[in-house]
Amino acid sequence: MPFYDRLRSELEARKQAGNYRELPLVSFNRGAIIFDSVRYLDLSSNDYLCIARDPKFFQTFISTMTDTSSSGSVYAEDMLLGSVGAGSSGSRLLTGNNTAYAYCEELLASLYNGGIACRYDYSSESSDDKAEVFHPYHKSNSKDKDVYYLHADDAVASVQTKNNGADGFSADDQLSEQFAEEAAVNAAVAAAAAAAAARPSYRKCLYFNSGFEANLGVISTLFGEHDLLLVDKLAHASIIDGMLSSKAKTLRFAHNNMEHLESLIAKHYQDYESVVIVTESVFSMEGDLAPLQQLVELKKRYPNVLLYVDEAHSFGLFGEDGLGLCKELGVHEDVDFLVGTLSKAIGSQGAFLICSPEVKEYLVNFMRPLIFSTALPPVNVTFSMYVIGLLKTTAMQYKREYLRKISDYLHSNLQDLGIVPSQSQIQPLITGDSDKALMASHIFRRAGMLALPIRYPTVPQKQARLRLALNCNLRIDDIDLITRVIKRYRHLFV
Repeated sequence: MPFYDRLRSELEARKQAGNYRELPLVSFNRGAIIFDSVRYLDLSSNDYLCIARDPKFFQTFISTMTDTSSSGSVYAEDMLLGSVGAGSSGSRLLTGNNTAYAYCEELLASLYNGGIACRYDYSSESSDDKAEVFHPYHKSNSKDKDVYYLHADDAVASVQTKNNGADGFSADDQLSEQFAEEAAVNAAVAAAAAAAAARPSYRKCLYFNSGFEANLGVISTLFGEHDLLLVDKLAHASIIDGMLSSKAKTLRFAHNNMEHLESLIAKHYQDYESVVIVTESVFSMEGDLAPLQQLVELKKRYPNVLLYVDEAHSFGLFGEDGLGLCKELGVHEDVDFLVGTLSKAIGSQGAFLICSPEVKEYLVNFMRPLIFSTALPPVNVTFSMYVIGLLKTTAMQYKREYLRKISDYLHSNLQDLGIVPSQSQIQPLITGDSDKALMASHIFRRAGMLALPIRYPTVPQKQARLRLALNCNLRIDDIDLITRVIKRYRHLFV
């Protein structure tokens, strides 16, 4: 069949199956979503904490980044504005690795490790003519008296540079001072990284352009013909594509089925150098949770089993500090590869991996999607760092608690209607048939709510659904409206 005829034939087949897709026009306005020029209550985006849609939040970020009133440096504004540039200029291995990447990666690593080492010359604190790096710090037990650790309880590390207040510098003097200041900041980051790396259990962070790139690139790069991947049956498409691109042997285990998983491990673990369990902590289409504690216990029973967890839909939402379900359950140190996404609850762009220093070094040298992709604009990375630094604040804790409360309220209502509730802010309403999913979505839109249909190949055949993604802009009245619509059209949902 000629090329274009084949394309037209496959598109027509998808239309006949009710699985045809088009790109909608979308914008946000005052908490609502504008979808194809119509205003709706948003039940479909992944902006769970309503950060991405909030212009005031971004304005505050810009104001904070350009506020030099307390910095003591006339050059701070130029440095900060440089970190929020609109373009990156190249890949991370060439010219795109803006200093914002180093700051953000060190911040994330410090949060998962419990503290970040930074070097501070307290003996010259009174000096006014030396660039110094000030951090909220706690003294460590290290014999090196100059090594302190910035703990997760502290605010995001801030850089202040003192000067002697002299006026009338020449342009050359100013330029030299600026270079000296930037060199001091970069040296401080390098010193922090070096001191931290000396800790035996210290793990590193690597920032990626997207969650899809992270899963695709990490899995396909790290695991080869001597490894066995055991992947949850309902894992995200990015994990599946990484699995298919890898040279490793791959088997799928029934969703969250520990007996099936252990039977596969017991049968095959002696045949491979490494056996890697791959799962999500909160499943993106089901909204249920992986049995992480059981997975860790299972991992520990075998000498060569590793654990890979995608926290895309839990990072920013679970745990007192918002660092995800692994951290909430206290198993994060037993997860060998912890992936988090910054484009959902964080409202930014990109993803990250928490891993051993060797893994980060290997990926920097061998991961093709990282090596050959243009880096994200510095503004995205800096904004991610800004939001991450706020995760433990009272305001963010309130957002998480409120989202959990309205999720629990919806779950209770659905249980009364005979619908199985999920375990998170993601609630599927399964129709089975794709046409029913389209019909249900249309009914929700008539009621002023955008609940988009999810169909094959996003979910398996005959598992079409509406995927309700709750966010903290919703009110109790909105949950009551959702419940009334579901009750009125209960026959559409299995």
